Amino acid sequence: MSRRTAVAATLIVWLVLFAVLRGRQTLTLAAADLTGLHRWLNDVNDSIGANRNSNPLFLYFFNEIRLAIDNLVTFVQSLISQPTGSRPVPQIGWLGVVGLAGYVSWAVGNWRVALLAAAGFTFFGLQGLWQESMDTLALTLSAVLVALLIGIPLGLWAGLSDRFNRIMTPFLDFMQTMPTFVYLAPLTLIFLIGGASAVITTVIYAAPPAIRITAHAIRSVPKTTVEAADSLGTTRSQQLLKVLLPMSRRTVVMGVNQTIMAALAMVTIAALIDAPGLGKTVVQALQSLDVGTAFNAGLAIVVMAIVLDRVTTAAAVRTETARRTGGTLRGWRRPLLVVGAIAVLVLVYLSHTYVWAAEFPGNGSTGTHIASAADTATTWLQDHLSGLTNALRDALTNGLLDPFQTLLTDSPWWLVGVTLVALGAVLGGWRAGVTAAVCVGLLVGTGLWSDSMTTLASTAVATVLVMLLGAVFGVWMGRGQLVDRLVRPTLDAAQVMPPFVYLVPFLALFGATRFTAIVAAVVYAAPVAIKIIADGVRNVPEATVEAATSAGCSTWQIITKVQLPMARGALTLATNQGLIYVLSMVVVGGLVGAGALGYDVVAGFSQGELYGKGLAAGVAIVLLGVMFDRITQAAARRTRA
Repeated sequence: MSRRTAVAATLIVWLVLFAVLRGRQTLTLAAADLTGLHRWLNDVNDSIGANRNSNPLFLYFFNEIRLAIDNLVTFVQSLISQPTGSRPVPQIGWLGVVGLAGYVSWAVGNWRVALLAAAGFTFFGLQGLWQESMDTLALTLSAVLVALLIGIPLGLWAGLSDRFNRIMTPFLDFMQTMPTFVYLAPLTLIFLIGGASAVITTVIYAAPPAIRITAHAIRSVPKTTVEAADSLGTTRSQQLLKVLLPMSRRTVVMGVNQTIMAALAMVTIAALIDAPGLGKTVVQALQSLDVGTAFNAGLAIVVMAIVLDRVTTAAAVRTETARRTGGTLRGWRRPLLVVGAIAVLVLVYLSHTYVWAAEFPGNGSTGTHIASAADTATTWLQDHLSGLTNALRDALTNGLLDPFQTLLTDSPWWLVGVTLVALGAVLGGWRAGVTAAVCVGLLVGTGLWSDSMTTLASTAVATVLVMLLGAVFGVWMGRGQLVDRLVRPTLDAAQVMPPFVYLVPFLALFGATRFTAIVAAVVYAAPVAIKIIADGVRNVPEATVEAATSAGCSTWQIITKVQLPMARGALTLATNQGLIYVLSMVVVGGLVGAGALGYDVVAGFSQGELYGKGLAAGVAIVLLGVMFDRITQAAARRTRA
């Protein structure tokens, strides 16, 4: 029996049994109800809180880590954002920060990114969000510093040692599979809420890219180069310092770029655990449905993401250029760097000494105008496009989401579980089936089966839409070099933006509903799926396409009979990545009415009696992510085989 036939048979059996057993053994739990597990987790939280300053593990280990990170965060904030001691302003005011941002961007990149950085940082002040932006930057820089101190040495070790790389890979896969929401609850149990916990959470989330990309960079150095260095009698440390690191610097710098982007995304979401900065402004605005304020703060996050991305990307390019030219500076650049450094020191001195150079001038009227314009646009859209947006929302909700959600939530839990295990085994093999069985069992144990199925329904529907968009635009890009050059920069820019940002425009269009979260998830996940499919279509051998053309195949036939079938591996990988991205965004949608597991997590932070339920919801999200990831990865391997 083919896999398609087996999948179809499994689904038919499910539908038949659903019609007979609908509404039985559904394991529904009301929003305010708690299970024994949830109460036990609440008791654990209370017990830890009561013994935090007496338990040796906390007293001499966790509390010390928190204190060290808290001191780091406080130090960086005192430099650029928060008043210290008797000073009503930070040590370096806005003029010095703008000068430093421009100079560093020029030194590691070029004059274009320097202008972009200076303009972007100035824009934060014009928006009336200077301190919030600097708080976000302080948390991001603190987290990136710690993540790189941990990640680069581990990445070097993994790059040099096959054994250590095999040990690290499953952990890195698991950490990068988990949605950002999941990191928050368990770490607040250990480190409480606040800036220090936000940085610790961000370090754990942002370190895997640094480790993985550094290891990849070391392993990508040609073996012949290493063998040549070996034959010259170099030691292991000399090989690392003189050969491996210089030849992999650009890739390592790109790893720094990915670490910074991951850190910024996590820092904004960490507003849910009382992290200061732009994320807190966005969260408060989303919870009060204040689209204008959310848009203004979201725009600041986008600007910061673009600036940090462009600076580190330019640094990677300059690093590669320096490697090829032997690391020498152009004759005119060295004296200009010295002059620029002196000018920046003057700006720093002025901003440290004078209030006018420390406090950003003006009252943030630009931000007020932006928020007002966003509110006006929202009102206009709701007045003039509500018929279209409501029709689109209702069509998708009533025609696809509600029936599928009903199928999942009204089926007996064991029937859904058996179906998921069967699909896992058929698509991914017996190991994927076993993984699905374990995840189903643990999902039942969390006491949140119904909410998990609601989240699963939203994730599945959004993933279907992502794959439709991915197939259309991916094929378009894969078949046309010009289209690829025009569209890819937009997709790259979209992947830079943190998840929070996607919620704001769709909140204006569709209001606070689960449909908003689904549309935001589709837009968030589509870029990665489109790029993977485009690369898969482009990698189909040109000779095969030419043979099909000479045989008289139409364009549609070439796409559906040749290119897409031969790009099945890319399609499966796109499904894997699309599912993970969608799940991450769907649970963030708990902030705008998506409900289910995302709401459980948010409620757990805001209502103490629901903490245990929120922690269990985080576990349920992890289980869904692991199940999706293992099944689709196994299916991709079987497709390639």
